[in-house]
Amino acid sequence: MTQTYININGELRDASTLTVPKNRVFRNAWQFEGDVVEVDMDKAREIHRDNLRQERSPRLGKLDTDWFRAAEISDTSAQAEIAAQKQKLRDITDDPRIDSATTPEELVELTLDSLLA
Repeated sequence: MTQTYININGELRDASTLTVPKNRVFRNAWQFEGDVVEVDMDKAREIHRDNLRQERSPRLGKLDTDWFRAAEISDTSAQAEIAAQKQKLRDITDDPRIDSATTPEELVELTLDSLLA
């Protein structure tokens, strides 16, 4: 029979002796707490923010293009609207709901679209 080990910061433990989270989204935030693998929520929040940054990047790129097109035709109202949309995307990682999430499941529910709604 093959044994599976969990490695957290160089510490290896037999997975069959541990209670492990079902969701691996925040695997890099795992920590050992006795025989339980728990998610360090501070690290999970930073991982989630990084994921949101990656997800918003193409949207910001499209808005940049839209802004320059509006600038070419001197549509200042469109430029202002696009600038506001871009700022809302930039501010998404500062949303207080991210800091108030107490479980990994709550963080996963905070998608880019749900935070923008």
